[in-house]
Amino acid sequence: MTSADTDPLPVTGAWRAGDPPGRRSFFRHDKPLRLETGRCLPEYQLAYETWGKLNADGSNAVLVEHALTGDSHVAGPAGPGHPTPGWWDGLTGPGQALDTDEYFSVAPTVLGGSKGSPGP
Repeated sequence: MTSADTDPLPVTGAWRAGDPPGRRSFFRHDKPLRLETGRCLPEYQLAYETWGKLNADGSNAVLVEHALTGDSHVAGPAGPGHPTPGWWDGLTGPGQALDTDEYFSVAPTVLGGSKGSPGP
């Protein structure tokens, strides 16, 4: 029997504090955020990843939002902190649609997305 046969399965795919961050960076906002429901988050954190270099006037910035994954890992290999490869690897990088030699791309998580931001 191997440890794979006896190790417990994770109960969540969420990234949690203490897990390897991988390529993630974190933005922490320490002021309350009022939600549509009227309730407030006293503070929150968003994880994000970037590719390319922002030019001096910021005109080459591209915001990459995800529809279903809740994950900021647009491009790059699987590894510590990222159990799967980037979900847009074929479109992000030098010479690709999101050309990292030309554009600065930033991909944040979403509130409730649980990949480095508050969530279930």
